[in-house]
Amino acid sequence: MLDAAATFFGEHGFEATTRAFADQLGVTQALLYRYFPSKSVLIDRVFAERMSGGWDPAWSDLLVDRRLSLAERLTQFYTAYQGRVTETGMRLYLRAALQETGNRPRRYSAPLTDTILQPIAGELRHLADLPPFDERPMVRGEREIAMMLHAAIVFLGIRKFVYRMPMPDDLSDVIGLYVRTFVEGAAIELKALHGPDAPQSLGVEQLDRRHAAARKKASARKETPNK
Repeated sequence: MLDAAATFFGEHGFEATTRAFADQLGVTQALLYRYFPSKSVLIDRVFAERMSGGWDPAWSDLLVDRRLSLAERLTQFYTAYQGRVTETGMRLYLRAALQETGNRPRRYSAPLTDTILQPIAGELRHLADLPPFDERPMVRGEREIAMMLHAAIVFLGIRKFVYRMPMPDDLSDVIGLYVRTFVEGAAIELKALHGPDAPQSLGVEQLDRRHAAARKKASARKETPNK
């Protein structure tokens, strides 16, 4: 049912009725509600199945493995990452972003900064000989720099699965091209971002839950008098 629902809502949108879905599935609406008491519950389950569990923990290690060049790491990571994108998953996500479906898109994309963008920005800092995040918090401009590459990779999926443009089965060469072009200029822009002439709007500290929590604990320890 969940596989069929993912395809159904990906094709018809979330305004499509459960009655229409039950008819397409060849079951009664009453049987559908025996398993899913409401349309919202059904859609939540579809998202949980399709949007969760796609992250490979090995990718976190790969992104910071300095035995490889940054370009090699990013090419390997994004080739694997893009390889897990499916037509149904891409269509579901875009429809959810455009239609009234609560906070589902943000809920499933919230880890993006922590898992992908910040590690990339951190490695760019290392490449540019800039202080790490525990010495100087990440700023908005750094997230935007990392987002440029990520957005380009995501758009490959949109071209393939939404526009249905002819694309090669193996996108590693295209991804490598994107990565090399990105790394070439990103470290230079990062240095400028931390220079005296950087735009103020790009220098705003980016919310970083992990490092912010660590700084808060360290500050609390300093303020607590010794007994």
